[in-house]
Amino acid sequence: MDRNQFAVIGHPISHTMSPFIHARLFALTGHKGFYGVRNIRPEVLEEKLPELRCLDGFNITIPHKQAIIPLLDSLDEKAAFFLSVNTVKNTNGRLTGYTTDGTGFTRALEAAGADFSGRTVILGAGGVARVMAFEAALRGSRVTVAAREHSLEEARRLSADIMEKVPGAQADFCKIDQIPGSIHLLVNATPLGMYPNTDSCPVSEKTVQNSDCVFDAVYNPNETVLLQLARKNGVRAVDGMSMLVWQAAAAHEIWYGAQFDREDMERLCADAVFEMKKTFGNLILCGFMGCGKTTVGTVLAQRTGRRFVDLDCFIEQQEGMTVSEIFAARGEAEFRQLEREAAAALCRKSNLIVAAGGGTLLNPETASLFRQNGIIVLLDADIKVIKERLQGDRTRPLLAKPNRNKVMEQLYAARIGVYRTAADFAVPADGDAKQVAEQILEELKKPPIV
Repeated sequence: MDRNQFAVIGHPISHTMSPFIHARLFALTGHKGFYGVRNIRPEVLEEKLPELRCLDGFNITIPHKQAIIPLLDSLDEKAAFFLSVNTVKNTNGRLTGYTTDGTGFTRALEAAGADFSGRTVILGAGGVARVMAFEAALRGSRVTVAAREHSLEEARRLSADIMEKVPGAQADFCKIDQIPGSIHLLVNATPLGMYPNTDSCPVSEKTVQNSDCVFDAVYNPNETVLLQLARKNGVRAVDGMSMLVWQAAAAHEIWYGAQFDREDMERLCADAVFEMKKTFGNLILCGFMGCGKTTVGTVLAQRTGRRFVDLDCFIEQQEGMTVSEIFAARGEAEFRQLEREAAAALCRKSNLIVAAGGGTLLNPETASLFRQNGIIVLLDADIKVIKERLQGDRTRPLLAKPNRNKVMEQLYAARIGVYRTAADFAVPADGDAKQVAEQILEELKKPPIV
């Protein structure tokens, strides 16, 4: 058997973050492991078992978490209890199944300073909800399972199962839009808010306000509407990427006894979010008018094979009017709202290069929408260069004034700080568009610092 060979299996599995996360975990421990991806259709899972036995261990995702069980030689106690396996260890040819989902959930909360000391409300009644509900009950939390009308019976059975199997446990169920009372920990175990339906939220803002802490198992995007509402209302928010990273770390503990430092895990969580956006999301170019967003964006699209979208052109096509005409007829406030709506539409797509307008990121909501599924890059051009580039340009509504240069300087001074705060990184943009594009690509190639 080839030693130090690991993989994740599932179907479909093209957008998995597992190789990046596990490679970093191997690097942190110094363990010489190779981690691959195997797309295995449900109907051929059993015939692939001999190949899987050649691995030292493997992870399992949808749809194989239950189907793999009869093919294994034994189950860990917790995996048998939940009837779900996401990690397999090969010991001298014998395959043992484990589940680390619960461990990932509890460690993510502990790392964020949260606990199970009060009432926990679980949104959803599926497999992930079951794991989370039992973990909360086993730690002494009173559990409420909240589900939609069509899943209420599953919620009832789950709450009854908790009270039957966990000594002294308290559990009940309710409709997801009728959650009563105060909540210590609110947990989203539904897919609501997951890409591409990023504008969905499982509960009202009032429910969030009634909570002390909110955890969202969704990790793409990492900043869901639910978590945005939590932070807006001063409620502690914990994202799903932390669970994904911690459950992966638990697999390494099973495979070869690894141990990890909490600070390293926090850094890995942040780097994994960035890698996810870089690999599967959009690239948003921001900066002052004349910094070269459209030209650089076109070059980047040609180099990467991504589709280029100029936000102003996108809005013009939607409205049947030029930006100047929109400003003249409806005013700047109306145009900024159109920018927000355009950002909401584009953030539900992937692999785009988007040139944002000079004032787009002044609206925090618009910036937040782009950040959900994208990396924001500032094209940092000097004001003197910008003046030269815009010298003969009379298409900018905000510069259509007698004291044009002074207005430009004032706008630049007011906006440059906003750009720098919003951007994930900046590149000098005084030179040739091809050079600027190359600088961006080089920045994106840089591996995170371990």
